[in-house]
Amino acid sequence: MSADPVILELAGLLKAGIPANLARAGLSERLVNLPAVQKSQFEIIWSLANKNGGAIGEIMMSLSDSFKSADRHRNEIELAFAGPKATARVVSLLPIACVLLAQVFGLNPLGAIVSKPLAFISVVLGVILLVVGRVWTRSILEKAKFDEVDPGLLIDAVRFGLTSGLPFSKSLNLAVEALAEFDLVDEQSLGRLSAMAEMNRDRGASLGAPLESEAQIKRETQRNLEATAVAKLSVKLILPLGLLTLPAFILCAVAPIAIGLLSSNK
Repeated sequence: MSADPVILELAGLLKAGIPANLARAGLSERLVNLPAVQKSQFEIIWSLANKNGGAIGEIMMSLSDSFKSADRHRNEIELAFAGPKATARVVSLLPIACVLLAQVFGLNPLGAIVSKPLAFISVVLGVILLVVGRVWTRSILEKAKFDEVDPGLLIDAVRFGLTSGLPFSKSLNLAVEALAEFDLVDEQSLGRLSAMAEMNRDRGASLGAPLESEAQIKRETQRNLEATAVAKLSVKLILPLGLLTLPAFILCAVAPIAIGLLSSNK
């Protein structure tokens, strides 16, 4: 289930003046079915918004925009990811398909595997290569999976606190406490937030717009990294396919067929 429609509807109810507890109760069944990570993020922002006060409807609207953008990007990544996954799956099944097809056409590779030790040994070696290649391929695909946590969540949490009228230090402390479980509170982010606060204190400007831009920059940076990783994925998969799967195809399919043909011609 996509998160942004229900959060957007909640924002609309809140902006229409419906009390927060009633607005949420009316959408409770749909909110329960949110994806796990986005549900956790929503709960944190909801808790902070209610604790801090302020324009909770605007906060939910901003969170809805964030979820919508994240869902769209995630769909793009999953579509790009599907190609390499399908390629790895299909290529790993080629030896089995080739043996079965050869058997249907009367080349009898299964008979050669059963009766000829050389064909049997070839298949055993091929299966070992297939298993190793499968494990290697799966490892590459697993490492390419991406973190679903919004990298701009910490900055947004601080910004929402500021829009509620809290001082920067109080807003930051509440955000850090709430987001500790997501491993988003690193020294670099804290340093960047402190530098922005210091700069804006010196100039007397509002922190809202700079924090919103900073959160967007972090999201775009993460998305660019993910897109680059997906683009490199096909190249990485060439190694197990070329070094293990293709030799396994020769050992499991081509060699038994050739041995069976040579035996039948004697």
